[in-house]
Amino acid sequence: MHILIGLITAIATLLYTLDRIGVDIGWLNPWAWGRRRRWIKQLSTNPAFNLDSPMEATALLLLAVSRIDGDLSSEEKSTLRQIFEETFSLSSKDASSLLSSTTYLLGDGSAVFDRPDQVLERSLQKFTPEQKESSADLLKRMSEVGGGPSEAQLEFVSRVRDVFEPDKTSAGWQ
Repeated sequence: MHILIGLITAIATLLYTLDRIGVDIGWLNPWAWGRRRRWIKQLSTNPAFNLDSPMEATALLLLAVSRIDGDLSSEEKSTLRQIFEETFSLSSKDASSLLSSTTYLLGDGSAVFDRPDQVLERSLQKFTPEQKESSADLLKRMSEVGGGPSEAQLEFVSRVRDVFEPDKTSAGWQ
């Protein structure tokens, strides 16, 4: 028994001394390790893929479909604000705030253009069927602003529509 107490005391003294001289021993704590891994995962994920609200996800996709061919024109910007005010029932100030925050989230847009399914992944369960249909219609409407939709816009809208309406032919026993 006295050997066990001496061993525990030696380990405690060693850990205390290492802590006092500046050696980080936090990696020994398994709960802190799990918490640290969750934070690292959350921080390394693109913030566009962490949207929980259907309105925010739709707003980001609307901006993406208008910016897929280049910069945002003044006509597209005014149409976006109008959609945010009328469809989402936001004030003018809130619509401008939503536009600027989605512009920041979109960044250069390559991640959102390539993976719109991941933008919708966290919020898809919260969409009602009417919101899914409305979002698809808004994306189509936004792609037609400033002339006809481009090939890239049509392909992007099609990919988002596929996320909203999964293939129904694969259902059943086969």
